[in-house]
Amino acid sequence: MSDVIDFLERMGGDATLRAAGTAELARELDEAAVDGALAAAILAGDEKALRDRVAPGTFNSIQLGDTPQNEDDSEAPAKDAPETPDVPDPSDA
Repeated sequence: MSDVIDFLERMGGDATLRAAGTAELARELDEAAVDGALAAAILAGDEKALRDRVAPGTFNSIQLGDTPQNEDDSEAPAKDAPETPDVPDPSDA
């Protein structure tokens, strides 16, 4: 199992390996002694099969982006609320 983890770590850090063609990638997987089923999943780009074989039943993800996780978030403006410009308070003058 550590062979595939080591290979994926190396692949993540090596842009040429990530962009390698199927034949070169297959050769690298063979040299790294990655299990046949795991190598096939990597070659096919089958993330689910790879995830299920490496860590069955345990997968955590992080959602990136500007989309709020919870629509009820108090910091997010209401969808139907009109935007109001910042108007100075006349009593501050």
